[in-house]
Amino acid sequence: EVMGRAGLTVGGFYAHFPSKDALVREALLFGLTRSVERMLAGLDRIADPKARVRALISQYLAQADDPDLEHACPMTLLLPEVARADRDTRNAFAAHTGALLDRIAERLPEIDGMTRRQAALFVYTSCAGAVSVARAVASPEARQRILGTTERALVRALALV
Repeated sequence: EVMGRAGLTVGGFYAHFPSKDALVREALLFGLTRSVERMLAGLDRIADPKARVRALISQYLAQADDPDLEHACPMTLLLPEVARADRDTRNAFAAHTGALLDRIAERLPEIDGMTRRQAALFVYTSCAGAVSVARAVASPEARQRILGTTERALVRALALV
Protein backbone atom coordinates (compact mmCIF):
# COMPACT_ATOMS: atom_id res chain seq x y z
CA GLU A 1 0.00 0.00 0.00
CA VAL A 2 2.84 2.41 0.89
CA MET A 3 4.63 1.70 -2.38
CA GLY A 4 1.42 2.09 -4.38
CA ARG A 5 0.86 5.53 -2.87
CA ALA A 6 4.46 6.43 -3.66
CA GLY A 7 3.98 5.32 -7.26
CA LEU A 8 6.34 2.36 -6.93
CA THR A 9 5.89 -1.33 -7.49
CA VAL A 10 6.71 -3.85 -4.80
CA GLY A 11 9.89 -4.62 -6.73
CA GLY A 12 10.67 -0.91 -6.81
CA PHE A 13 10.42 -0.87 -3.04
CA TYR A 14 13.37 -3.23 -2.68
CA ALA A 15 15.49 -1.00 -4.92
CA HIS A 16 15.16 1.68 -2.22
CA PHE A 17 14.96 -0.36 0.99
CA PRO A 18 16.23 -3.89 1.69
CA SER A 19 13.26 -4.63 3.99
CA LYS A 20 10.14 -3.23 5.59
CA ASP A 21 12.15 -2.78 8.80
CA ALA A 22 14.60 -0.58 6.90
CA LEU A 23 11.73 1.55 5.61
CA VAL A 24 10.32 1.92 9.12
CA ARG A 25 13.79 2.81 10.46
CA GLU A 26 14.31 5.50 7.81
CA ALA A 27 10.81 6.92 8.35
CA LEU A 28 11.42 7.12 12.10
CA LEU A 29 14.79 8.83 11.72
CA PHE A 30 13.41 11.24 9.15
CA GLY A 31 10.51 12.09 11.46
CA LEU A 32 12.84 12.69 14.39
CA THR A 33 15.00 15.02 12.31
CA ARG A 34 11.99 16.99 11.10
CA SER A 35 10.66 17.26 14.63
CA VAL A 36 13.94 18.64 15.98
CA GLU A 37 14.29 21.02 13.05
CA ARG A 38 10.76 22.31 13.72
CA MET A 39 11.59 22.64 17.40
CA LEU A 40 14.82 24.55 16.75
CA ALA A 41 13.40 26.81 14.03
CA GLY A 42 13.26 30.34 15.25
CA LEU A 43 15.05 29.66 18.53
CA ASP A 44 18.26 31.25 17.27
CA ARG A 45 16.40 34.57 17.03
CA ILE A 46 16.13 34.54 20.83
CA ALA A 47 19.28 36.22 22.10
CA ASP A 48 19.02 35.27 25.78
CA PRO A 49 20.18 31.62 26.12
CA LYS A 50 17.95 30.95 29.13
CA ALA A 51 14.91 32.37 27.35
CA ARG A 52 15.82 30.20 24.36
CA VAL A 53 15.72 27.04 26.49
CA ARG A 54 12.44 28.08 28.13
CA ALA A 55 10.97 28.59 24.64
CA LEU A 56 12.29 25.19 23.54
CA ILE A 57 10.67 23.48 26.52
CA SER A 58 7.38 25.32 26.08
CA GLN A 59 7.26 24.62 22.36
CA TYR A 60 7.97 20.91 22.78
CA LEU A 61 5.38 20.48 25.52
CA ALA A 62 2.75 22.32 23.46
CA GLN A 63 2.53 19.40 21.04
CA ALA A 64 0.56 17.46 23.66
CA ASP A 65 -2.47 19.56 22.72
CA ASP A 66 -2.30 18.79 18.98
CA PRO A 67 -5.41 16.62 18.52
CA ASP A 68 -4.42 15.17 15.14
CA LEU A 69 -0.74 14.60 16.05
CA GLU A 70 0.32 16.34 12.84
CA HIS A 71 3.31 17.95 14.54
CA ALA A 72 4.02 15.18 17.01
CA CYS A 73 7.58 14.21 17.67
CA PRO A 74 7.93 10.50 16.81
CA MET A 75 9.77 10.11 20.12
CA THR A 76 6.48 10.68 21.96
CA LEU A 77 4.57 8.17 19.85
CA LEU A 78 6.89 5.34 18.89
CA LEU A 79 9.28 4.60 21.75
CA PRO A 80 7.63 1.28 22.65
CA GLU A 81 7.94 0.23 19.00
CA VAL A 82 11.60 1.23 18.91
CA ALA A 83 12.21 -0.77 22.10
CA ARG A 84 10.78 -3.86 20.36
CA ALA A 85 12.65 -3.24 17.11
CA ASP A 86 15.70 -5.12 15.91
CA ARG A 87 19.18 -4.20 17.13
CA ASP A 88 20.03 -2.31 13.92
CA THR A 89 16.99 -0.08 14.35
CA ARG A 90 17.72 0.57 18.02
CA ASN A 91 21.37 1.36 17.24
CA ALA A 92 20.38 3.68 14.39
CA PHE A 93 17.83 5.36 16.66
CA ALA A 94 20.45 5.87 19.40
CA ALA A 95 23.05 7.29 17.02
CA HIS A 96 20.56 9.56 15.27
CA THR A 97 19.05 10.79 18.54
CA GLY A 98 22.56 11.47 19.84
CA ALA A 99 23.32 13.67 16.83
CA LEU A 100 20.04 15.53 17.33
CA LEU A 101 20.83 16.03 21.01
CA ASP A 102 24.15 17.58 19.98
CA ARG A 103 22.23 20.11 17.86
CA ILE A 104 20.03 20.96 20.84
CA ALA A 105 23.03 21.15 23.19
CA GLU A 106 24.69 23.76 20.99
CA ARG A 107 21.86 26.15 21.82
CA LEU A 108 21.91 25.65 25.58
CA PRO A 109 23.65 27.89 28.09
CA GLU A 110 26.20 26.58 30.58
CA ILE A 111 24.37 24.74 33.36
CA ASP A 112 25.98 24.20 36.77
CA GLY A 113 26.72 20.56 37.44
CA MET A 114 26.14 19.18 33.94
CA THR A 115 27.43 19.43 30.43
CA ARG A 116 25.31 20.98 27.71
CA ARG A 117 24.79 17.50 26.26
CA GLN A 118 23.53 16.22 29.63
CA ALA A 119 21.18 19.20 29.87
CA ALA A 120 19.89 18.52 26.34
CA LEU A 121 19.28 14.88 27.25
CA PHE A 122 17.48 15.95 30.43
CA VAL A 123 15.25 18.43 28.61
CA TYR A 124 14.45 16.18 25.65
CA THR A 125 13.67 13.04 27.62
CA SER A 126 11.71 14.91 30.29
CA CYS A 127 9.61 16.68 27.70
CA ALA A 128 9.06 13.56 25.58
CA GLY A 129 7.95 11.61 28.64
CA ALA A 130 5.66 14.39 29.83
CA VAL A 131 4.02 14.70 26.41
CA SER A 132 3.50 10.94 26.19
CA VAL A 133 1.89 10.77 29.62
CA ALA A 134 -0.16 13.94 29.07
CA ARG A 135 -1.63 12.51 25.87
CA ALA A 136 -2.69 9.39 27.73
CA VAL A 137 -4.89 11.17 30.28
CA ALA A 138 -8.46 12.10 29.42
CA SER A 139 -8.73 15.17 31.59
CA PRO A 140 -7.51 18.46 30.07
CA GLU A 141 -6.81 19.68 33.60
CA ALA A 142 -4.63 16.66 34.36
CA ARG A 143 -2.82 17.14 31.04
CA GLN A 144 -2.04 20.74 31.93
CA ARG A 145 -0.84 19.74 35.41
CA ILE A 146 1.56 17.20 33.88
CA LEU A 147 2.90 19.68 31.34
CA GLY A 148 3.05 22.62 33.75
CA THR A 149 4.79 20.59 36.45
CA THR A 150 7.37 19.33 33.98
CA GLU A 151 8.01 22.81 32.63
CA ARG A 152 8.39 24.35 36.10
CA ALA A 153 10.66 21.51 37.26
CA LEU A 154 12.93 21.85 34.21
CA VAL A 155 13.12 25.64 34.57
CA ARG A 156 14.00 25.30 38.26
CA ALA A 157 16.45 22.40 37.84
CA LEU A 158 18.29 24.19 35.04
CA ALA A 159 18.15 27.60 36.81
CA LEU A 160 16.50 29.22 33.78
CA VAL A 161 14.88 32.06 35.72
